[in-house]
Amino acid sequence: MISALFGFVVRVVLTIATVVLVLGLMAVALVTMLFVIIFSLLSGKKPKIDVSGFKRARQFRAGRPATQKPVGEVIDVEAREVPAEVKRTE
Repeated sequence: MISALFGFVVRVVLTIATVVLVLGLMAVALVTMLFVIIFSLLSGKKPKIDVSGFKRARQFRAGRPATQKPVGEVIDVEAREVPAEVKRTE
């Protein structure tokens, strides 16, 4: 009986904490959005919203790009060994 009551209390406390956290994050987002809008109205500049990440993410399906363009000419590079001690001239 006490164990069930304790479990219920813990569940209620965690639910309330989750609701408070979500509402807090929404409040932060709202204040930030209002700040950006007010700043853009006062300065006369349109806010720049970068959505290029969404466009790139939309192009990928199942981990592969939807369309791949040819890379072009591939050039091999000849490797060379770099000596451990390099003489410096000052």
